[in-house]
Amino acid sequence: MGNITEKLSHIRDGFATLDGQDRLLYLIDLGKKIDLIDETDKIESNKVHACTSQTWISIVNEDNITLTVDSESAIVKGLLRVLQIGFNNEEKKNVIDFINDFDEPIKIFEWLNIGPTISSQRQNGFIGALLFIKKELTNE
Repeated sequence: MGNITEKLSHIRDGFATLDGQDRLLYLIDLGKKIDLIDETDKIESNKVHACTSQTWISIVNEDNITLTVDSESAIVKGLLRVLQIGFNNEEKKNVIDFINDFDEPIKIFEWLNIGPTISSQRQNGFIGALLFIKKELTNE
């Protein structure tokens, strides 16, 4: 789990130095670098329903987790990229432990310093993505 915290600390530090619109631009830039889901994986079982925009997450769980994602929203793509940075190439247990270390998924959002610039709908999408990942990893 420490490795996830370390990887996400770089993102957290980046958000801490930015204000308002600059945070949105940072997220949009991150979203341009997502590991894109294959079109054939854009199916109902990979859909994140907590998000107002169409959003998908595919999880490959071999030795380590690999998330591929997509969303109609540039901001949500950035939020998903944050999760890819933290979770990709990590063991399933470490990802679950990281999510469980926070009382509520919104605390991860707050810990990352993403802040109030992001609408509550986008925050809900981020939380929904975390819950989707946790559910998928604990049900395998």
